Amino acid sequence: MKKLLALVLIHVMLVAVGCSAKPDNAEPNKTGPVIKQGEFKIKVGLVTPEGDIATRSMRHFEEQVEKLSQGRVDVEVFVGGALGGSADIFNGVQDGSIEMCVNIYPPFAQFSDAFLLYNLPYLFSSKEVAFKFLDSELAKDIAKKIEPKGFKQLAVFDGSYRNVSNNIRPVKHPDDLKGLKIRTLDNPIQLDYFKGWGANPTPLPYGDIYVGLQTKTIDGQENSFSNTAVMKFNEVQKYMTDTMHAFDPVGLFINTGVFESYPDDVKRIIEEAALSTQTFNRKLALTLEKEGIEKIKATTEMYFLTDAERQVFIDTSRTTYKNFEQKIGKELLESALAKIKEIEKEIEGK
Repeated sequence: MKKLLALVLIHVMLVAVGCSAKPDNAEPNKTGPVIKQGEFKIKVGLVTPEGDIATRSMRHFEEQVEKLSQGRVDVEVFVGGALGGSADIFNGVQDGSIEMCVNIYPPFAQFSDAFLLYNLPYLFSSKEVAFKFLDSELAKDIAKKIEPKGFKQLAVFDGSYRNVSNNIRPVKHPDDLKGLKIRTLDNPIQLDYFKGWGANPTPLPYGDIYVGLQTKTIDGQENSFSNTAVMKFNEVQKYMTDTMHAFDPVGLFINTGVFESYPDDVKRIIEEAALSTQTFNRKLALTLEKEGIEKIKATTEMYFLTDAERQVFIDTSRTTYKNFEQKIGKELLESALAKIKEIEKEIEGK
């Protein structure tokens, strides 16, 4: 009986081993961290329409983050003011109710006078100079000044050069701006140099420009060629000149506290996606600028300044540097101008 019982047990064990054995080509069990889809959610607030460069850039960011995180981070881009106007989005990012935004620099001057530097006319002689400066440690130190206020900069986009359009006359000299009501940004430096040129600078919200031009509440506006074309300002403007009076850095910002709350691997993914988007944006800006010029030419008389004509605008705007030297900080201004000259020489020597 004992011998029979032993034989039965051996048979059972052999069957069990046979059932659990895998064929030679079987896949081994794969184990790894379980990805929780949508574990982290990021809302991006934009006032720009779908075709605008800021929107297209943030679509790229959305795609990159979700790809790199395998869906762990869910980015949702709200366009066309779906989360409110510029001020609403700005305030939302500051208090953390909106995680991210794309914003020009002037509003940050309320937190740090250092940001007034970027409003100075004819600060950067070329985009190459601008980007080398904006990617420098000096510029990064300026950006860090607003982190305690809730804004961490992840990338710097190409906002392009600002140019003047109007319905009264071609602008070839600062005197041609005398008496013209030009919509400008609401920042003291821009108001100062446009007044110096004899214009009547009139701040208006971005979304009100088209109607202002259409109803002749304002005579003109100043924006990049691509923005002018996307917003169709050229359709209600007779003249436009490549004054190139200011280069617009545009920052990609995330709420500081929100960013710091993420685990390190998520932070790295966001930073990697932001730098990828920065490269994407700067390339796209060149294409959209060319396209914008062609669209404007179809409706509006375009004038391109000669070097001598542009120099007159540069020379007559230099008083603004003196007027805001103390406000910006004399040491910072001198350091920035020295750095820009160093970059220009480096580029010339290539």
